[in-house]
Amino acid sequence: MSIRTGWAAILLVVAGSLLAACSSAGDLSGNGMAQAQSAPTSTPVPTAEVAARPTYVVQRGTVQDVFTFTGRWQPRDQMMLSFPVNGTVRQVTVKRGDAVSAGTLLADYDISDLENQLSSAQIKLETALSNVDSSAVGGIQSVENAQISLANARLSLENTKAGSPWTSVASARLQVEAAEQSLADAQRSYNEALSHPENPASAVDNAYQQLLNAQQQLESAQISYFSAAQNYNKYDYSIEQAENAVLQAELNLQRALDEAAGGVSDESVRSAQLELDQIRKKIVDSSLYAPIDGVILDVYIAPGNSVQAYATVIVIALPEPKEVIASLAISDANRLSVGMTGACLVMNRPETAVGCIVRSIPLSSKDADQTTRVAASLAGVADNQIIEVQLPLEVREDVLWLPPSVLRTFQNRTFVVLETPDGPRTVDVQLGLQTDERVEIVSGVSEGDVVIAP
Repeated sequence: MSIRTGWAAILLVVAGSLLAACSSAGDLSGNGMAQAQSAPTSTPVPTAEVAARPTYVVQRGTVQDVFTFTGRWQPRDQMMLSFPVNGTVRQVTVKRGDAVSAGTLLADYDISDLENQLSSAQIKLETALSNVDSSAVGGIQSVENAQISLANARLSLENTKAGSPWTSVASARLQVEAAEQSLADAQRSYNEALSHPENPASAVDNAYQQLLNAQQQLESAQISYFSAAQNYNKYDYSIEQAENAVLQAELNLQRALDEAAGGVSDESVRSAQLELDQIRKKIVDSSLYAPIDGVILDVYIAPGNSVQAYATVIVIALPEPKEVIASLAISDANRLSVGMTGACLVMNRPETAVGCIVRSIPLSSKDADQTTRVAASLAGVADNQIIEVQLPLEVREDVLWLPPSVLRTFQNRTFVVLETPDGPRTVDVQLGLQTDERVEIVSGVSEGDVVIAP
């Protein structure tokens, strides 16, 4: 081979290599462009569906503001008992729920100290009397007799007080009330019989006879009540007589003391007698007796307790009638009025609901009785049972209403959002009576409109 031929072969090899390299570079360049031009593929992300808001239909009905409170089912006629002197309780003979008779001992004080003081006072009086002129022996005997008479007069006064006929008056009053109710029922039945011409004559005659009987029963009950009231007046007169007897005995004793002192007032005798009388009165006042036939509602003392004079220690009451007795704030009680009607039911037992009426309310914080009392006919309910009282304060009937939750406010506007075929629409509304469950809508919507909740 010649040199020229060899160089030609080498040039061919180099040219082939260059072509191969260019081809490779072109492929690489093409791939890069393709990658640069291809768009990335997006992956769809699932989204939660928007929950539909609840809607409410504008309805027509009753909106009422009801004041609800609770009280205890207790006897209506109650008496608060207290000791008229300070002392320490020795015994309590009754407990809540006990039935007692008038004159029954309920509780008393430990009078050991008073008994010692009584002995000392008696000795002191005897000493004072012995210092009086010895010539007045007969006068001393008169003093002793006068002392006995005074003690007997005081015992007679206490015994008369214990015989209060208050229960008879209260019972007679209840009979009059029952007779009045029976007469009203009989009158209603008679009117009903007359209003139906189709009724036989015998039915009308029978209703009329029942009316006459009810009138007679009422007259009889009224006579019994007047008689009981007269007896109570006689009881008051007997109290006055017994008090006068005590006063007379005190005057007789003073006269005997003056005579025993030879007609001269002896201050030491007077002082000793006064001290003795005071101690005897404290001993009498240290026992608490039932003033009526009744039932014990509450006992606030126990043996060993120290008691202040005139602090309520026991509550006694007539067993019937009963009523709801509640302790309300004056501001709440002032929302009520005597004669207001509502419903009463045993707490958590709606099936026991009956009609009831407000009987009394405290007018101010200075009233002696700070309780609100509601009369109802709840049969078979135990004493002290919790009773729920529902009294409508204001009632609007046949009005448009919505629940409070659908109302919206912005600045001074109150509005709702209506659901319409063209989409939600905002309308202003005017409100009337508002309660926790219903709000009266005076204007802005119509019955049947659909409101979207916020």
